[in-house]
Amino acid sequence: MSLDITAEKKALRRSMFQLRAEMSFDSRRSAEQIITETVLQHPAYQQARQIFCYVSMPHEVCTKTLLSSALQDGKILGLPVCEPQSCTMTFYRLDALSELQTGAFRIPIPPVSQDRILTPDADTLMIVPMLAYDAEGYRLGAGGGYYDRYLERYQIRTLGICYADCRQTQLPHDAFDRRLDCCVTEQKTEDFYG
Repeated sequence: MSLDITAEKKALRRSMFQLRAEMSFDSRRSAEQIITETVLQHPAYQQARQIFCYVSMPHEVCTKTLLSSALQDGKILGLPVCEPQSCTMTFYRLDALSELQTGAFRIPIPPVSQDRILTPDADTLMIVPMLAYDAEGYRLGAGGGYYDRYLERYQIRTLGICYADCRQTQLPHDAFDRRLDCCVTEQKTEDFYG
């Protein structure tokens, strides 16, 4: 990745964190409710047997209802566990929200054991976190590259969730960045197939 793109992404991350910090509690909660309902009604979610999601951090669209709904809907729910030394992540099955424990970067994770490792297949939908996205389906993540590395290895249907105000016309990106299949905001759903 070029120094210019790295610097642009870093500046944009600061801007997106600031924008989210300035959003009112009520507007965020309202947006999150609409986003959650839209995802749960989306054909990609309804048809998926296996859902890969994440436990949201304070700056991200809240996923608590998505996680509990996936479990109630009988989906196999996988959550990522990051390995900082190798900069990789593995998805492990979560059977109940009460199983969550603290992992790397203080992110809640499922129990880590060999029998809980999940591999994506044609019936898997990955719900992807992001700070921003653009008109071509590129996303701006937190900067670790975990999702891009994972999506380079596996062909998975991806659905990003984001606040509408964080949509950009064009994000800086390079060959390492993976495009999303779809993005849901409180204002609209955009598909980026092909």
